[in-house]
Amino acid sequence: MKANKLILLAVVAAVLGVAAYMSSRSVKVKTPSQVGRELLPELDLSKVMRIELKCSDNENLLLSGSDDGWKINSLYDYPADITRIREHLLTLRNLKIGQKGSPDKIEDADLLDLQDSAGRSLATLLIGDEHMRKATGRATQFGGGAYPDGRYVSTGDKDEVWLVKETLSSFTPKPSNWADTQIISVSSSDVNGIALMKQGDSCILSKKDGEWSVAGLTDDEEFDTSASHSLESALSSLSFNNLADPALSDDELGISTGAVFKVTLKSGESYTASLGSAVPEGADRYMKIRANFTPQGTNETVNAEIRTKVESFNEKSARWSYIIPSYKADSMMKSRADIVKNKEKQPEAEASEQEQSQGSSAAQASGQQAEDEEDNN
Repeated sequence: MKANKLILLAVVAAVLGVAAYMSSRSVKVKTPSQVGRELLPELDLSKVMRIELKCSDNENLLLSGSDDGWKINSLYDYPADITRIREHLLTLRNLKIGQKGSPDKIEDADLLDLQDSAGRSLATLLIGDEHMRKATGRATQFGGGAYPDGRYVSTGDKDEVWLVKETLSSFTPKPSNWADTQIISVSSSDVNGIALMKQGDSCILSKKDGEWSVAGLTDDEEFDTSASHSLESALSSLSFNNLADPALSDDELGISTGAVFKVTLKSGESYTASLGSAVPEGADRYMKIRANFTPQGTNETVNAEIRTKVESFNEKSARWSYIIPSYKADSMMKSRADIVKNKEKQPEAEASEQEQSQGSSAAQASGQQAEDEEDNN
């Protein structure tokens, strides 16, 4: 091949190489990487007044806000926790795009729709599969398995599936994700009276100088002190798992014929919990609770404060039928037989020695008394 042809071919190859480079560079300029960009850049959180979550398992969530606060409409309008809502919305607003995912990652996705006060959609998000990371290093030695470290999401276009680093595990209808589920928390040190009523059986306990006693004990009975902790702490950090339908009556919930647990505090407050049946296909139980107040002193300022506290509690809590964990219900459903035991009888030899000791002590006391009388004479 002639030299001039080789030179021409080299020039053509160089031109084609430059053109390919410029073309690829042009594509990069036109389609910059999405990684690291905000997923919902135009979301205005101040306009969000409704949150709707349609889950693939048909357990949906609906919350709405107003001047009176937020309510969980799908949970019988139970008050929502504005702090939790704000935290969850900020999580959404700060989502950053990660690597691209395949459409199959959102096949069974939950649909989250954020709306304004008129019900107009402000943003939607398909919440798909969790991204699972395999345990490595020392974690595998202790049986550690895979754990979630992200979530596949889409803003609606199933061809645009992204992985974000947040697991979004709070975006479920579970009440604890959206409401303050603590009903009450009574310190065991404040309790000085407990009443148990179950199927016609009743038992009254009282505390004096730190010691519990049971009313009506016979000479052969004693209080089983091992039961004191569970009784005292039954209303400590008491939270609910769910709510019963307010349309259900006390008879339908089993509360009319269930157990009653009442604690009285040193301040004069008292809280009466009425326990019902176990929920269908579960171990958790229905419960209602109400507070009362009997003044223990003449300080009207203190009494007024406690009375207001009790009224506020009843206004918030007394109208609901809660579903509480079974272990908490069990600690309140005790009968007299559960906390009273027969005294252990002493072995005959030990009893004989004790009688002899008592007889010897009595004889010594009698002899000492006789000597004292002679000295006086």
